Amino acid sequence: MVKPGDVVKVKDIEIHALDAFDRTALITLPADQKAAGVLPDGMDDRAVNYLFKTPGGSLYHSGDSHYSNYYAKHGNEHQIDVALGSYGENPRGITDKMTSADMLRMGEALNAKVVIPFHHDIWSNFQADPQEIRVLWEMKKDRLKYGFKPFIWQVGGKFTWPLDKDNFEYHYPRGFDDCFTIEPDLPFKSFL
Repeated sequence: MVKPGDVVKVKDIEIHALDAFDRTALITLPADQKAAGVLPDGMDDRAVNYLFKTPGGSLYHSGDSHYSNYYAKHGNEHQIDVALGSYGENPRGITDKMTSADMLRMGEALNAKVVIPFHHDIWSNFQADPQEIRVLWEMKKDRLKYGFKPFIWQVGGKFTWPLDKDNFEYHYPRGFDDCFTIEPDLPFKSFL
C-alpha cells in the first residue's frame, strides 16, 4: 500500500502518491461500524491522489477527492500537464463530487494545462453535463487569466498529450475514411 510521499518507478515512469481529499472515504464504513463519536483513521490509510510523470508529460489523477485548497500545494511542487477531476451534480444533502466551479478551481490551483472531468456519467444520481465546465470557463478565462483549458472526454475515447492540448472535446472517429477507394457496386450513381 502506498502513502503520500511514496514514489514508485516503472521503467521511465514515476508514480507519485500524493495527499487525497476524499472526505466521503473517511465516513464510509462497513455496515457493522458506526462513525458517530469515533475519530476516523487518517486519509492516508484510505486514499491517495496520483501523479504520473512520464517523458511525454504528467497526468494528475484526483481519485474521488473533493475540492481542497491543498491542490495549490500539489501545483506548487509538481509540473502538471493534464489533471483528471471527479465531477458531478451533488444531490441535496450530499457532497461527493466536485462541481463545475470546483473543477476550475482545481485546474487553477494545480497550474494544470488541461482539466478533464470524469465520474459525471457513471452514477445516475450524480449525472452532470460537463459542458457546464466549459461554459463557466468561457465566462471566467479572460478575467481570471486561466492557464488551462477544459477537455470533455467520452467513455472509450482518448486524449493524447500534447497532441490534443488545444481540443475541447473528444469525438469518436466518424469512419468511412475509405469511401470511394473502391468503386461502389451500384447500378446507377444516382443511388449515391
